[in-house]
Amino acid sequence: MSKNVAHRIYKFDNIKFLAILLVVLGHFADGYTNSSNMFDSWFVFVYSFHAPLFIFLCGLFSDKYQKSSQFNIKKFTYYLTLGFLLKILLYLCQIMTNTNAELNLLGGAGVEWFLFVTCMYMLTAFLLKRVKPAIVIVTSIVLGATFGVVPISDEFYLQRYFVFLPIFFIGYYLTPQKLMNFTSRTNVKLTSIAFMIVYFILCFRQRELIYPLRMLFTGRNPFASIPIHNCFIHHRLLCYGISAILIIAVISCIPNIKIPLISRMGANTLGVYFWHYPCIYLLRYFGFFLLIEQTGDPLWKLLVLTSALVLGFILSFDIFSYPLRLLYKPYQKMNFTANIIVALILLAAAVTFEYFIPIF
Repeated sequence: MSKNVAHRIYKFDNIKFLAILLVVLGHFADGYTNSSNMFDSWFVFVYSFHAPLFIFLCGLFSDKYQKSSQFNIKKFTYYLTLGFLLKILLYLCQIMTNTNAELNLLGGAGVEWFLFVTCMYMLTAFLLKRVKPAIVIVTSIVLGATFGVVPISDEFYLQRYFVFLPIFFIGYYLTPQKLMNFTSRTNVKLTSIAFMIVYFILCFRQRELIYPLRMLFTGRNPFASIPIHNCFIHHRLLCYGISAILIIAVISCIPNIKIPLISRMGANTLGVYFWHYPCIYLLRYFGFFLLIEQTGDPLWKLLVLTSALVLGFILSFDIFSYPLRLLYKPYQKMNFTANIIVALILLAAAVTFEYFIPIF
């Protein structure tokens, strides 16, 4: 058995598999928000922690840069490439399905935001490697909590970048073992899981109270656009607290054992993330959702939830991640300078398309 396999912490593979299923489930539910109270409740519950959980894990397993470390330009360029490819793929899906098609290469509200923000976090962690962790975390919390005052919206993903920044850095400065030691404490486990159960019930039984927070949990909306009276910094801090406790609850209750098939699939979350939204467009184009809705209430709701889980499960197979891994190989073979050149070409092409081509 190799050293990597022998010391692999299966808990986090299991968590990632659960989290990516919730991502797919959330995007399925999003198609029925404001038309179904049940899906409103599902949406706000899932969005309370699924994106923060992935951002936290991204920080937890990011390269821990030391003063002499070199920036991981290979992974940076790879994620940048995936982001632009996903943008183009979604744009083509929008054209095919007669959806309002818009190709914004330097921002937007699409699911590709996670790939670009991850690139930005990688670069930020490298640039701040000489700064004390306490200063970085406190500053990121202040920036994340106050950034909604300025109506930036989706330009350059800055709103999401700053909102989720403290979550990334809290994960970044932790180690998997320290996190496991903390979440394995009986009082932490019981308290966080009890909170999750109560919060889940509130999302369904007190939907009117919780649902207005949905636009805060997405991370992309300034305070002025939130349908909450006098929405301000304290509401953002409240959402940080909810997300943090739910993340702790998830980590606490997921077992650290190798689960057949599931643990292996937990390593394929990037493939699920990349392909699931184009699949949703295709399902909508071929009338899948209309067919389900004709089964009547409440069966159609159950079928929507089941379909989301089935799609997430299917996309977790290696065959869907293989093309993405194949794409990564050229970047792994290229040296530091070549990767920088590719990254600069991608960014220059995006800027050219956004600011110069529309003129003609």
